[in-house]
Amino acid sequence: MADKIRVNGNTLSWGSILVKIDGDPYTGFTSVEYNDKRERVKGYGMGRHQAPGRRSRGKYTVDPVKLEGFKASFQILRAELAARGPDGITYGDTEFNVVIQYSESDDTPITVELERCVYVATTSSDKEGAELIMETVELDCMKIIRNGLSLFDGSAGAP
Repeated sequence: MADKIRVNGNTLSWGSILVKIDGDPYTGFTSVEYNDKRERVKGYGMGRHQAPGRRSRGKYTVDPVKLEGFKASFQILRAELAARGPDGITYGDTEFNVVIQYSESDDTPITVELERCVYVATTSSDKEGAELIMETVELDCMKIIRNGLSLFDGSAGAP
């Protein structure tokens, strides 16, 4: 199956994105960055070809997720996570899921699930000027699922 040829209509863009954290929509984010990979190692045996003949099953890893947005939006997120924490003030131990939905009326919807995330870092850089006050937040997530599909081997059940 090839991708769609588009003559008119809208394709996915920033306005097509909806971000939900544990089901609650957040609109104050201006950037979302995520990445997962399956690192594999090639195995070499004897022979004149000196080419690999096998590879490992690999190790699945998720790089830190980065969200950038308005400082007030992240304060709301921190307060929500802390309220669910054991002491009501710690937001770094609360696990949550992030769902990113991409949709346009004439395109196939895409849903990306960032599962079992925890909050790990905040970067702020406030300067005098006309710019808005922003933050960058880093999350540690266990896995990424794209429209129900995974990069890791899920044949024996998902982790």
